[in-house]
Amino acid sequence: MPEFSLTAPVLHDYPSVTDQLTAWHVPKSWRFWLRQHQGVTVNGDYRYGNLPVHAGETIQLNIAAADPTDYVHQVHPLNVIYEDNQVLIVNKPAGIKPHPNQPSEVDTLMNWVAAYLAPNPAYITHRLDMLTSGLTLIAKDPLTQSLINQQLAKKTVAREYVALVSGDIPDAGVIDAPIGHDPNDKRKRMVREDGDHAVTHYRVIARDGQIARVWLTLETGRTHQLRVHLASIGFPILGDPLYGDESAASRLMLHGAKLSWQKPLSDLVQTVECPAVF
Repeated sequence: MPEFSLTAPVLHDYPSVTDQLTAWHVPKSWRFWLRQHQGVTVNGDYRYGNLPVHAGETIQLNIAAADPTDYVHQVHPLNVIYEDNQVLIVNKPAGIKPHPNQPSEVDTLMNWVAAYLAPNPAYITHRLDMLTSGLTLIAKDPLTQSLINQQLAKKTVAREYVALVSGDIPDAGVIDAPIGHDPNDKRKRMVREDGDHAVTHYRVIARDGQIARVWLTLETGRTHQLRVHLASIGFPILGDPLYGDESAASRLMLHGAKLSWQKPLSDLVQTVECPAVF
C-alpha cells in the first residue's frame, strides 16, 4: 500500500485542524481516514482535529491508499510542461490514447507517465480525446487526485483550447446546446433536446483566408463537446473524422492550450500554457 506525505503552510488562524482541512476542501472520507490513522502532524507533532492551528505553522498529511492502477511502464519521451511535488502536466500528442483500456495495453500517455514517475505511482485526472493534443494533468498521490477531480466536478478547473475551422465563423459567440448520444453511431455525440447541458464560449483570434483560428473555453465538459458544438453551428474543426472532413487537415486541429486550477492544499491558482504546433 503506497504511502504519501503532503506538506502545506497554514496561512490563516483556524479554530481547529478540521476547519483547516475543510477550507482546503479535503473530502470527508479523507478527513475520517486521517483522524482514524492519526495522519495529521503540525510542526512535526500529531495534533487532534479539534485543536486550533495558527498562521505560520506547517501541516503534514500522512496518507496511504490501496494500490493504484498498475499501468505497464513504457519509456518514451514526454513533453513535460510543469511539475511539482503534487502534479505533473504534459503535452499529450495528437493520436495518442490518454490511458489503456486493458491492463496489458501499451502506447498510451499513462504508460509513458508511469515510466517517467516510477517507482512512484501515477493518478489520472481529466482526459483528452485521443485525436486532441494538449495539456493533461496527472496527480502524484490519491488525495491530490481527489482534490483535482473535485475541482473538475465543480467546474473550477479552467480548460481552454485552440482550433482551426473553415468558413466565415462569427468573431465571437456562445454555443448553449445540450449534447447526447447519437443513436445511429455509438462513437458519436450530437446536439439533442434531451441531452446534457453543455456550453462553449468561442472567439476568433486570427484569420488566414477562409481558415479561422478560434479560442475555445469550456463551461461544461461533455464528451466531444467542442467538436460537436462547432459542427452544430456549421464550422466543424478541420481534420475531424467524426463531425467534419477528415481530409481537410493532417490531424484533428484541436489543442488544449491553457489550464488553470487551484493548487491542492493552497489558495493559489496555478496556470500553464502550451501553444499549438499548428
